[in-house]
Amino acid sequence: MEQLNLAELLTFNGRSVVLMPSDASARQCRERIAQLRGSHDQAFIETITVMPLDQWFAELWDASFPAKQVLRPIQLLALARDIIESSDYFPDNCLNSMAIARQFVDAFQLHAQYRLSSDREYYLFSQEYQAFHHWQQALQAKLDEQQALSAQQLPGALLPMLAEGSLDLPDQLILSTELSLSPAPRHFIEQCAEVLSIKKLTIDGFSATPLFQSAAQLEQECEALTAWLGGYLSAEGEHANKLLAVLVPDINQYQPVLQAVLQRQLYPSGLFPAADTQTREPWLFDGSETLLSYPLIKSAWDLISLASKALPLEQFSRVLRSRFVRGWPAARSLRAQLDLRWRDRLGPETTLKSALALAKKIEQDEPQVSDFLHDLAAMLKTMPSAQLPSEWVRFFDQLLLSAGWPNADDDDSVVEQCRRGFSQAMDVFRALDRQLGSVSHDRALSWLQHILSTKRFSVSRDWACPVRIMQYDDALGLRFDAVWIMGLDDGALPRRVEPSPFLPLELQQRAGLEDSDPSLCLQRDRALLNSLLASAPLVKISHSRESEVGSPQGPCSLLPQWQDDEQREIGNRYQASGQVLTPASDDVRAIDPAQRDSIRGGTGLFKEYASSPFFAFLKYRLNLREFPQPAEGLDHRVQGILVHDTMQHVWERLKNKAALDALNNVQLEAAVRSCCEQALAGPEFSVARFGESLLNIEKERVIRLVCSWLEEKEKQRLQDFEVIAVEQLIETKLAGIPLRLRMDRIDNVGGKHLVIDYKTGSINGRSLNVDSLTEPQLPIYALVQSGDEAKDSLHIDGVMLAQLKSPEDLAIHMRSNWANSVIAKRPDKDNDVDSPDKWQAELDAWSTALQGMAEGILAGNIQHDYSQNYGRSFSQFLLPLLRDTVEQEDAE
Repeated sequence: MEQLNLAELLTFNGRSVVLMPSDASARQCRERIAQLRGSHDQAFIETITVMPLDQWFAELWDASFPAKQVLRPIQLLALARDIIESSDYFPDNCLNSMAIARQFVDAFQLHAQYRLSSDREYYLFSQEYQAFHHWQQALQAKLDEQQALSAQQLPGALLPMLAEGSLDLPDQLILSTELSLSPAPRHFIEQCAEVLSIKKLTIDGFSATPLFQSAAQLEQECEALTAWLGGYLSAEGEHANKLLAVLVPDINQYQPVLQAVLQRQLYPSGLFPAADTQTREPWLFDGSETLLSYPLIKSAWDLISLASKALPLEQFSRVLRSRFVRGWPAARSLRAQLDLRWRDRLGPETTLKSALALAKKIEQDEPQVSDFLHDLAAMLKTMPSAQLPSEWVRFFDQLLLSAGWPNADDDDSVVEQCRRGFSQAMDVFRALDRQLGSVSHDRALSWLQHILSTKRFSVSRDWACPVRIMQYDDALGLRFDAVWIMGLDDGALPRRVEPSPFLPLELQQRAGLEDSDPSLCLQRDRALLNSLLASAPLVKISHSRESEVGSPQGPCSLLPQWQDDEQREIGNRYQASGQVLTPASDDVRAIDPAQRDSIRGGTGLFKEYASSPFFAFLKYRLNLREFPQPAEGLDHRVQGILVHDTMQHVWERLKNKAALDALNNVQLEAAVRSCCEQALAGPEFSVARFGESLLNIEKERVIRLVCSWLEEKEKQRLQDFEVIAVEQLIETKLAGIPLRLRMDRIDNVGGKHLVIDYKTGSINGRSLNVDSLTEPQLPIYALVQSGDEAKDSLHIDGVMLAQLKSPEDLAIHMRSNWANSVIAKRPDKDNDVDSPDKWQAELDAWSTALQGMAEGILAGNIQHDYSQNYGRSFSQFLLPLLRDTVEQEDAE
């Protein structure tokens, strides 16, 4: 077969088709032809078409107005998976039918591409061969029924048309010397030789001796490459407009390390982008990204994969805090707070209904925090159980519109390209109507995920990228100005033999499948390496002497010769420095009056301040939080919520002491059990998070605890009472500090109003004393309800701490204007607050103490008694800030 070069190609008359190994090599060939035609008068570009082999077959088929449709690989996979799952050869213990379907489709394509025999005798020697023979016949029957064929069957289907003379063939067919033909395409082209001229195109290569160096590990190899690239890119003029290639054996293995080294050493502007400049990295990873790797597409996937069933909490968090849904960035701070609430109170998996139930508290003030989630929940209620892929596409579009996706400017180039790629993926999924039929939501998602995760996609850049990083095979047929071949060790080439498990090995070797025979694989890899070594006038090669697992590695055994290269080192391309200024005064600034309405914390702020002003400053002005303490089973907070909710439901049902007294022990336990089960239906008590057994144990504990409290304390009360409020919420201010107060219970006792606060830990009466006021909630509530601004509120006559720690540890501490307790107690005339005078004096003392706390909070007081052991989970990490340095130095 006659060989020619590009210059000779331009002298041909008529129409020529040049076949190249890949899209990239075809594109580069077209560019070189365009450069050469500049010195000629004729427009040769119009008579010369350059394309990959598969594209030529597809265009020949489409131009003949065929009756059969060429299926996409995903359509073929859909048909194959259905055949496999309904077959007797499909194993019952298989966990992933998709993996088997992929291998079968690959074997089906190889069977057509290499024109393998279908004689049943070859397929009797293993269960895999028998399965393939059965599935292959079933798939071919399905294709015939749908008037379809696969891409690898095109050469055989084109042969009858070639014999009839109905194909639109060119005058010359030019084959690249680096194009490898399998038997079916080769046979078709040999038949074409009778009606058209076929020639070989030789693209001049280079014969420079490669420069070799080794590195200790992968990171050092990447650093050596970066030093070489830095010298090339920094030399203007001589190396301007050069195309540099970095070739790696596995892009997924090299990309993370190489990307980090390149950013750190070659282009640090990517790590520290300026607000007024755009990051323009001079390198590009070819073929390494898929649609699903882009944040915009990941956000869309999280939205369309929502369902009414339990899903990972992490997915709900991503949806809530995504920048690609409506409400961002205005509500991002509120959504972050809601996300923390979810993570604190929900399990690893939850439902959208439970997540929204926990959002009600924040939604009362800020409805925009989760408004789009309510719209999504409403749409999910209308989701059908099964429908066609095209109908699922319409439903997914509506979901995305409801969420406001992509929530970005229309003129954003990256967003526009991602949306176009996503739309193309949806078109591919929509085309599966005939192959899949009606499918469930889960089945639709599995196919769509396969499309998004396998479709190669990259955003085009509007700046030059002189450095191209790609795998060995993708560089076949390309020419560069300089090449660095990384990872060229004895494990990279030659590659191991991996024959198809579904095709008889004898047939594979007879047909010349490279992956079926070590000698054929060796020839292929040697040809690949020779092509890479001839792809540039300057070739550098490297490898790591030690693998990721620590095993030694030597250079590739296929290398014919090399010269040792100098070792290069590169230092950091950036330096960071700073200066710490010590202020003349380190006093904390007072809270600006205009910012007082934004103070958060409520009674917790006063409680923390009573413990330590410094802790209050850390938690409510610096917004620090204590480190979570691990607990076996349910933590104290969740246990407290269950007790409080159970007591709320009990008194919402009973209302008064008379109803309680009317219940015997059996009836009382039944009522408490029902109320506890009602409380356990709340979103905080997720079975997925805590487990059914643990929740049942806790339920029985709470039932026993509440029954003991009702029997031993509530039934023993001296006076009848009526519960007039449970979980009452009021909003008020104390000394200008906004407060939200929620009282567990308010009783009407003979015209007197008693406020009760449940405590699941130990109570101490001294916690209400003005000199150690560590439980300020009840005093604050009593004061604001008794103040002049509380005209329509209940007048509070007393407060009570109720200790529900365990059935054996129940206690009451009460202060009021008429009694020292609600049950029989020995009076203590000196200490009890049980008269109007003492009660008023207590209110006055509380008012003075709380006013002093409020003034300290507003003034920025951060005093701390470092001598006390607070037993707080984060105090030990703040120890350097809490010590008295003068006393410490004296002690030393």
